[in-house]
Amino acid sequence: MYIGSFIRLLGPTFTDAVKIILAGSVIAGAGAIFAALRVRRGILPSLTGALSFIFAPYLLYDLYHRGSVGEVLAISAAAFALLALSRGWTWLFAPAVGLLIISHNTVAMLMGVVLLSLVLVHSARVRFLISGILGVGFAAFFWLPALVEKNLVRFDLVTVSDPSAYFVTLANAGLLGVAVIVSLAVMLRLKNTLTAEDKVMTLWTTVGLLLSLPISMPLWKVTEFSSLIQFPYRLLVLPVLLGPWMVSFVTEKLKGWAQRAFVGVLIIIWMIGIIPPLNRIKYVVRSEGFYTTNEATTNVANEYMPRWVTDVPVTRPVETLEVIDGDVTLSGRTFSGERILFTADAKVESKVQINKVYYPGWGVTIDNRLIPINYHNALGVMQIEIPQGNHTVSIQFRETPFRFIADLISLISFIVYLILIRRLQKSS
Repeated sequence: MYIGSFIRLLGPTFTDAVKIILAGSVIAGAGAIFAALRVRRGILPSLTGALSFIFAPYLLYDLYHRGSVGEVLAISAAAFALLALSRGWTWLFAPAVGLLIISHNTVAMLMGVVLLSLVLVHSARVRFLISGILGVGFAAFFWLPALVEKNLVRFDLVTVSDPSAYFVTLANAGLLGVAVIVSLAVMLRLKNTLTAEDKVMTLWTTVGLLLSLPISMPLWKVTEFSSLIQFPYRLLVLPVLLGPWMVSFVTEKLKGWAQRAFVGVLIIIWMIGIIPPLNRIKYVVRSEGFYTTNEATTNVANEYMPRWVTDVPVTRPVETLEVIDGDVTLSGRTFSGERILFTADAKVESKVQINKVYYPGWGVTIDNRLIPINYHNALGVMQIEIPQGNHTVSIQFRETPFRFIADLISLISFIVYLILIRRLQKSS
């Protein structure tokens, strides 16, 4: 959303901003993977690995079927984290980890385990651990409130998905990726020649493939696990990101005509594989308001709705401000995303409803005096009492003390990062 809003300021529509993020993520991710592979591989194996990323069936599924902008962006961020590890660039690792976390929390959790495993077998593990911790600190403004305030929303009270409906089966087996499976099989047979990094990537690629299959159903019956990841096929982000290392490994091992034949077969498989998603593309035209209101685009089962909302709204209110009791005239209304300002001329003590769902951070002042907010109603919207007379009413959404602390952690982490990077540059 931050990136899309910035792009929108430069001129493109929100629709184009979404497309730019999706396309840019794939291009940037492929470039990062190619640069990472070039550390150990030749040009052709590295290029083949990067192509296996671009044509990864699950990535195409994310792009053309699910339209998961956050997940695709997170995959790109994870690719840059892998680039940082391959090149020994601790300066890049922290921002890549931070971007990964704020892009998509589930992908961040899955790839976080993988990245930690790779850091532990890296020769510069201490420096990368520090860089990774700072990256986590960068995103503290996001993940700390998300964890602490999780009990305020319905996330733990609703079943977002039935995992059994989202396994990879014979009907959609192509999502697994033929190139990765073949390459993984070769690597497992040559396990004695693998480096520690190769073994870690092979392990997690195998885990990602297996957990997307119905044979892993017993694990998905564990509520704590299924509620976090939600969709079994989401584990395929692991072979999408780590598969290029498998493909480039096999391409490098093959020589002469065998190498050219292998690459040729992969290209044919990729070209055939891209036809179904391209044929299923359907164009829809939505107004700018669809993107600015963000209705029904970030959750599956209203899981982020506050728990005090018992009557979930199905339509957008006609008016933001509504007089529900008394006799009061509202004028001079000014609206923005986080602030509402108006003048109230009340003939008698009156009650006004602000048709926005209350959440900690909202505050109301009348003539610069803080007043209580009543949100104990079925819709969970804010209601305020306005005394008789002429008053200036200001409604603002601000950081709570805890969120402010989380913001400070992010700021301090960034300052420490700049100091450490500068010292590293001086020492080198």
